[in-house]
Amino acid sequence: MATLSSALNYALAGLSVSAARSAVVSRNVSSAGDENYSRRTAEIVTLPNSGPVLAQIARSSDRTLLDKLLASTSGAAGQQITLEALQRMSAISGDPQDDQSIAAALGKLQTALRSYEQNPASSSLARAALEAARGVAQKLNTASDEISSIRSEADRSMADSAERVTNLLSQFKVVNDSIVRGQGTASDLTDSLDQRDSILKLLSEEIGIRITVRPNNDVSIYAEGGAVLFEGSPRGVSFAASGYLAAGSVGNALMIDGVPVTGAGATMPTSGGKLPAYAALRDGFAPQLSLQLDQIAAGLVNAFSEADPQLPASLPTVEGLFQGTGTLPSLSDPNAGLAGRIRINALADPDQGGTPLLIRDGGFGGPGYLRNAAGKAGFQTRIAELADGLNRKQSFGNWGGLGGDASLAEYGARSSSWVEAKRQDAQASGDAAAAAKSRAAQSLARINGVNIDQEMATLLDLEKSYQASSKVLTAVNSMLDTLLEAVN
Repeated sequence: MATLSSALNYALAGLSVSAARSAVVSRNVSSAGDENYSRRTAEIVTLPNSGPVLAQIARSSDRTLLDKLLASTSGAAGQQITLEALQRMSAISGDPQDDQSIAAALGKLQTALRSYEQNPASSSLARAALEAARGVAQKLNTASDEISSIRSEADRSMADSAERVTNLLSQFKVVNDSIVRGQGTASDLTDSLDQRDSILKLLSEEIGIRITVRPNNDVSIYAEGGAVLFEGSPRGVSFAASGYLAAGSVGNALMIDGVPVTGAGATMPTSGGKLPAYAALRDGFAPQLSLQLDQIAAGLVNAFSEADPQLPASLPTVEGLFQGTGTLPSLSDPNAGLAGRIRINALADPDQGGTPLLIRDGGFGGPGYLRNAAGKAGFQTRIAELADGLNRKQSFGNWGGLGGDASLAEYGARSSSWVEAKRQDAQASGDAAAAAKSRAAQSLARINGVNIDQEMATLLDLEKSYQASSKVLTAVNSMLDTLLEAVN
């Protein structure tokens, strides 16, 4: 009788274990499409003088592969932000061979001046030269405004990203605390562990992170650079939006636990993820292009300036066809914002009561600067000087990273080429980062992903196990019935 009772207990235990394992398989299959779900397995043990029992539900994971996925996610997210911004900047500057580029606008101005030089008496050619000059100024104005908009948008995105980081850290605390409390208990923590890893993935998109696991499966989070994001509790992540960022202005720094991690004054500079990418765009790429445009604007003002035609000169050199701040800019200075302020001198603009014939005659600075004092309709000298001035080498300062001697056309082409080179580098880096993220995700999925074929095979095995246990129960029941009949 004791032997039959033991057999019955073993059979019942087998059915119970089969049911538990079937539930785990069903759970795996139903969550197969969830990238944040890790495959579960039922761990079975056999106790002395007893049948098999469910010890725990284990979760497939690999901390090393997760770390690689977090790092590659940060890299891919940051590179995507950089690429999208540089694509916008490339459209602003234009390809050097593009008809819409700043270099092309300078070329159109020179062509218009050469045409006017051939027929200085033509008022229509004078107006065409004026409109070509206006086109260059407007192109610079638009480009400067667009770059300021890009910087301001990046600043607002930093504020949004910082808020997301704060919210994610708050969510992380709740989940992490529940895991720590559940350690050593019979609680099933697998869902909480999945949720914690999914929060880490989202967090890594915003900022590069490193994690360490402490006793009781407690996790601490550090930003790349060393700043503490979470260590038992969330640390403060703060950012004050800077508002509209005009050329030459400096945006606020991102603070983690009171420590600046972006900007020139960063003591623990962070990298990876959207936040540092927005900061690099706002404080690096965009201001650099802005300074290049400011140098072009300064070069234009100088190339079209007016000097005292008398020798020896007694009058100072002044602004001519192009005006900026009211004084001649020095190319050794940054001239921040000049590209946004440059404009056509109203004295040459018929819409403002001026005359484009001043391009031929001079006199923007007053009667003392008049070059065609005799009023000759065929006077070509000043027009030729202006056209030649676009080819004249100027010593540009290193503001914007493109210093050295160059003509305006050459400098404009260099600026366009610089942006395009940065865009191509970002494209290549973005492709590499996306590939690295894909490989990391695939590697992790091979460890913790759900294989439907494997789960179906497990179900077939469980079905056979269930049938075997059922047969044992049937046999024991038959023997008990026979035994009871014999006793009766």
